[in-house]
This record gives sequence, structure tokens and C-alpha cells, in this order.
Amino acid sequence: MQFTEIGAFDVAHKHLAWPWICVDPAGTRFAFASTKGTLESRVLDGDSMRDGRSFALPSDLALPTARPAPTGHLGAEKGVHGIAISTSGELAAITGTVGGKSVVVTLGADGEKSRTALADLWGEEFIAHAITFDRSGKRLWISAESGTETAIVLVDAETHTFIGAVKSAPFPPPAAHELHVHPHDDAVLLLAACGQDGTFARVAGFTDGPPVAIATAMDDGSVSAGLVGFSADGARVHIVEADELRTHAWPGLQELSSVELADDFASSYSGVVMGERVYVDGEDVDTGDVDAVMLFDRSAMRGVVLTPPVPTGMWVGRIGGDMLITVEAKGEPARGRVLRFPAPTN
Repeated sequence: MQFTEIGAFDVAHKHLAWPWICVDPAGTRFAFASTKGTLESRVLDGDSMRDGRSFALPSDLALPTARPAPTGHLGAEKGVHGIAISTSGELAAITGTVGGKSVVVTLGADGEKSRTALADLWGEEFIAHAITFDRSGKRLWISAESGTETAIVLVDAETHTFIGAVKSAPFPPPAAHELHVHPHDDAVLLLAACGQDGTFARVAGFTDGPPVAIATAMDDGSVSAGLVGFSADGARVHIVEADELRTHAWPGLQELSSVELADDFASSYSGVVMGERVYVDGEDVDTGDVDAVMLFDRSAMRGVVLTPPVPTGMWVGRIGGDMLITVEAKGEPARGRVLRFPAPTN
């Protein structure tokens, strides 16, 4: 396949929980922790990337020296657990643990703007595991657990005024949380990867008031899978298992179709949607640990394995209409790249 590298950067991830890089809901910029103790942002500028705002990390929320404790455990190591960048690029947000308390912090270019312990939001002890701005940049979605409950929380991005929370049953531990903002609706998809117990989903949305839960076909779990992306119109959600690509309806996540991947292809539980093209990242199982990519049309039923070379490293997500962010899994700092995908030729 054809692709062009348009930019590179170094990510100081240490033991920061994946994803190490956050993309804003509009897909116009991203942010990552640097070796300077800051969150650095990059902005899509036509055919290239340029530097955006730099945000100093609070001294008591430096990158962790140990992995965050398993989901639901309230004694997690101090440090940053999740990062987010607003579409305007003027605000960043982080979650972390200080003194045994899970906190959310909003940062501006001139420093910390506000900090709130989750327990102070509604009087209950929760640990935050993922965070993202909503489409407007005025609110923050936070995914948290207490050990007995899961909560998707919505707060004002600058003041942390509590707007509401949607609670549900806890996930089988340890759970890796990822929040994905819908491209058109004021709603968020939470996917929790729970190892051998599979992948669970939660969907929450809001209008003028607190968030409400939207029941889905994946609330009680499914086979281990990862998000590829939303369709361009937002009506479908593409999810990939190790050997199968599934398409679900939004927002109830009822399965609409599924197709097996190529016989010699195993997915990496990731991919991107670029307009009418659906890409799935994986590897060639015959040759062993060799990166491979499958391309599907908008139906997500007809796919082919693309001719090498293909992007290496872990796929973070799409930025712009035809660019992919990747990061090498090894090394500290890790090497991140932005790659442009031209229209396919095979």
C-alpha cells in the first residue's frame, strides 16, 4: 500500500495506560506526554502538522513510576492515568491519583485551571480510568469504577461542575477503558477490554440535562474486540475481533453484519475508518509477527489484504480525513508518527 510520513514525535509513556496519545473529538489535533514533563499538542495544518499548545503537568501528577492498580482498587499509584485535548486546543485534561484519591485536572497553557477529586463530585469513591472532551469542548466525559459499580460521568470542562453520571454493573477486572465520542451525536461509547472475559460496552448521551444510559447489545459483554471506527454518517460502528470484522448499529450496537478476515491475517484489535474506506491493522500469521493491513469498502463486507509495505507499530487512530497516528510499542520514549493514506491502488 502507499502511505507518506508527514511528521514524527517522541512519546514519554513510561507506564501510562494505553492509549498513550489522545486525539480530540473532531480529529484535528492530538496530544502526548513529552520527556520535558509536559503535554505537547500537534495541530493538523493542511498537508502537514504544526506545534500546538504545551501544557505543564502538575508536579504531583507526573507520569507514574508503576502501572495504575487494577480496576476498582482505590490505592492506585499516583500519576497520570488518562489524558485528553479539546478541539480548540486551548484546554487539556488529565486524570490521576493523588493521596489515594482519584482526581480530574483541567489545564490551560498558563497552568492548572481546576482540580476536583471524583469523590467530591457526588460523594462516592471512584477511580477514573479514561477521559475525553465532548464535541463542543465545554464538557468532559470520565469513565470510572468503584469496584462495585461503573460510572460514566459528565462534568463542565473548566469548573468541573457535576452534570450527571450514568451507573452500571462493574466490568470483570482488570478492565482497560477507552472512551470514543460519537462524530455527530452528543454521546460517548465506552469500550472496556477485560482480557479473557471479552469486551464490554456502555453508551451514554445527553441533550440539555444530565447524561442518560442507552442500552446496548454489548452491555453484558462480547468476544474480545477493539474499535475500528464510526462510519462517516455515524450510523454504524465497526468493531474487529481477532479474526472477524463486525458492524453494529448506533446507538444500540445491534450486530448488522460480520465477515471473516483473510485466512492468513490476525487483527491487532484496531483500525481506522477514512471516509468510505475501512482499514484493519494486523499481522501475517504465516510469516509471524509481520505487520499486515486489510482494506474493506463501506459495506465492511468486501476486503483485501494490502500489498506491503504497510505501517508498523500500534495504531492510535485517525486524524483529519486520511491520516493515521501510530506509535512504536518499544522504547522510552516511544516514536510516534503521522502517516497520510492516499486513495488505494489495489
